[in-house]
Amino acid sequence: MIFKRENRKIAIIFLLFMSFSYSFYEIGDTISLEDQQVQNEICYGEYQNDTYSIGDANHMINGGKRQIIIMKLSASW
Repeated sequence: MIFKRENRKIAIIFLLFMSFSYSFYEIGDTISLEDQQVQNEICYGEYQNDTYSIGDANHMINGGKRQIIIMKLSASW
């Protein structure tokens, strides 16, 4: 056995604690205004700016222009 029974329990508790401590948003939550204004770099495609923020699509922040945002996140691990 790789782990003793006591060590397994500690490892499971640690992993559960870590997974809950880094989950900021859940389904149905509203993204805070501070998080909407975080600037992110665009690494692919042709856009007007080199950065974007989620708040660019929020009509309450961007001057009344209503937009829909579709985001796809992927990783090549």
